[in-house]
Amino acid sequence: MGPITFPRISGMLCLPLLLAGGFITQAYAADVSVDAILVGPASPSPSTLCTLKARLKNGGARTVSYFGFRVEIDGQDTPLYKMQTYVMDIDAGKTGEVELYNFYSPPAPKPFTVRVTLVEAQWVQVKRDGTSTVTTPLGPVAGLPTSYSLTVRMSGSAHPTS
Repeated sequence: MGPITFPRISGMLCLPLLLAGGFITQAYAADVSVDAILVGPASPSPSTLCTLKARLKNGGARTVSYFGFRVEIDGQDTPLYKMQTYVMDIDAGKTGEVELYNFYSPPAPKPFTVRVTLVEAQWVQVKRDGTSTVTTPLGPVAGLPTSYSLTVRMSGSAHPTS
């Protein structure tokens, strides 16, 4: 029996298939995403201490936890988040709010943007036994990072009276 031969396929014919495969892979959204950003107060005054929460949506089939974020306030990266992991279980098909660090609004009364990027998360198995809970990581959530931005309108400073 002789050697097995395969038909030769031109690389130019394969290129569109490879490119289409790459675009299809990129088109899949993450099962876990930032669904909303909540800033309080809604219209802060200049230099006001604001609260920040990220509402996360778990569209996957398992519980998710161990969240890592990147946060930008008015275009400035907040390096504190690089050292922080948030442990909060969000069951499949549910949403949860993660309380992030407070921040000060800009000193000038102008709209500013808050951008929250979910850079990592882990699928987990949660076992509850009476009052104890054991959470075991099962692996990273694919498709991250995913971001959400919110433009916050500030209340103006007091207008001088004439």
